[in-house]
Amino acid sequence: MNKISKSKLSQLYSSDEIAEIWNANQHLAVIEHPQKGLISPNQYRIMAKEKPCPFCGKKMKHGEEFKTSSQSEAIKRCYEYNNSQGEKVINQINQIFFHPNYVTIDHIINKARCPEKMFDFDNLQLVCWQCNQAKSDDNAYELRHTYEYLSSLVDQTAIRYPLLEKTNDLAKFNKLFNKP
Repeated sequence: MNKISKSKLSQLYSSDEIAEIWNANQHLAVIEHPQKGLISPNQYRIMAKEKPCPFCGKKMKHGEEFKTSSQSEAIKRCYEYNNSQGEKVINQINQIFFHPNYVTIDHIINKARCPEKMFDFDNLQLVCWQCNQAKSDDNAYELRHTYEYLSSLVDQTAIRYPLLEKTNDLAKFNKLFNKP
């Protein structure tokens, strides 16, 4: 099947219509991947299996062994986790329960705000389900996440490498790295 035209997508308004189009195209080649050509959203998800989530760094999961139709089995498999509000949740679609790090496709710009970018490769990123839920519709999530990461690096660096004395700082620094 051919890609859906951007003009048709841009005319979508209701979230139900947008969700219907997205769900109906999961097995159709609608994403123009730079190396693979046209691929389906499901093919795109498979590409991230066992790769680290760009936000939490945990290996993303994909496949039948990481989902179940039994809520008690999902709890036994440790699929339950606390969300950002501290509530216990299990990722689920209909009556299927998923691993918290199951691969999802995140729309950088929400598909409800900009439906014509729904299948644009440059607007899609593969993230684990738990991070996708935490991000939700927060366009500043990635920026905040990066800031928190860099801030923790600064803190760890300060602990590992105490500040040099104010006098002769450059000389001591150069001595540390064997510079004349």
